Amino acid sequence: MKYNDTVLIVPPNDAEAMMIKMLADKMGLPVIASKQLHGASLDKGHDYVAAVKEGGYKRVIIIEMPGEKSEARLRKMGVRLDIIDHHHYTGLDRAHGPDGKILMSSLEQFLDMFKITDRQLKGWGLDPLMVRGIGIQDRGYIWALQDEGYTKSQIKEVMDYADTLTAHLHNPKTEGRKMKLAQAAWERRKEWEEFYVVTTRANLQLRPRLSRIVAEEMGKPTALIIVEHGRGLIYVQESPYALHLFERFGGFTFGLDRNWGHKNVPGQKKITLRDVKHAINTVRHHS
Repeated sequence: MKYNDTVLIVPPNDAEAMMIKMLADKMGLPVIASKQLHGASLDKGHDYVAAVKEGGYKRVIIIEMPGEKSEARLRKMGVRLDIIDHHHYTGLDRAHGPDGKILMSSLEQFLDMFKITDRQLKGWGLDPLMVRGIGIQDRGYIWALQDEGYTKSQIKEVMDYADTLTAHLHNPKTEGRKMKLAQAAWERRKEWEEFYVVTTRANLQLRPRLSRIVAEEMGKPTALIIVEHGRGLIYVQESPYALHLFERFGGFTFGLDRNWGHKNVPGQKKITLRDVKHAINTVRHHS
């Protein structure tokens, strides 16, 4: 099948996005790869509208890059827009479908959109269990894989596969040190209510590394508050308060709306650990 008039815009900044890009390449679907990391937007970093115009594309599939200004410009050009996402953003709900139901992961939506079968995946030299596993773990981490019937060894295989897909994003010379910093942050954890509070002042992407450590050590979904002072990020994971925090502070949700995050940026009110605790207590006392 020819996809000459269709283009995929994707930021290959995690295992799921890498997998989608890999599938697009196997399909012969043209790709515009964004160099943006997490928090990617169609309105930032590059004039994607000009690139679409230049390529003469009539249909654009956008993966997890909200950008309402650019989206409006594309629609004005008469381009058919397909948005694949499963996250809440400040002022923008892309976690739920028109029926109000929570959406599957972006990879699962992509597989469904193009009706990609296990037979096709095998024909491309891919293991369907691993490919689908990447989407499932993006949706609900290791616990979603358990719910879908993956065995302990299959879950390890999926997580190892995710590591190989994102290996290019990590510097092997510094990754060992970063894992040690994440382990040290976990060992310094404090307890507050049902949460473990884990903080770091290092300029370190703590959350994904910590999630892996905690999953291996605790073996079950564990309520966490994570503060990355160096990167200005605060997260609450595996908690029924995620949507309340999103409604109160904005930011974004992920992992079936049980996880919330917020990035503090200069010039806007800073959201602190104290603010988050206060918001959780307020909800708790009213429920």
